[in-house]
Amino acid sequence: MSARAALEILDSTFDLFKQMGSGIALDLQWLEIARRLQMVRDEAHWTADAAFVATKLKAHAAYYAMNYQPDRDSERVRTANAAMLDKVVEHYSVLRAHLEQHLTAADLAGPEAAGDTGPD
Repeated sequence: MSARAALEILDSTFDLFKQMGSGIALDLQWLEIARRLQMVRDEAHWTADAAFVATKLKAHAAYYAMNYQPDRDSERVRTANAAMLDKVVEHYSVLRAHLEQHLTAADLAGPEAAGDTGPD
């Protein structure tokens, strides 16, 4: 289990949030977010707090996918969509902070600190 690998997987979901902002294939993006969160869970030390935040992240992503409306040049709709997506990103940030707490000194230093210099 590696907190660094978990963070890399979690960070890869950020691109999905950008795609969600366009409103295209939201249900598929939500499923991919859920899949990646499961990969993060398999990779990291999973606490009750992290599980709670991950559940909130998935719930807000699902809420966004279900309630997204094409803006059709409406500032009100655009603002509402942005506010919902901001909640998704907020919970992503909280989950990322939880995972960062579990990084060890070796994780922070990278593979070179552990003597892994790559293939010989």
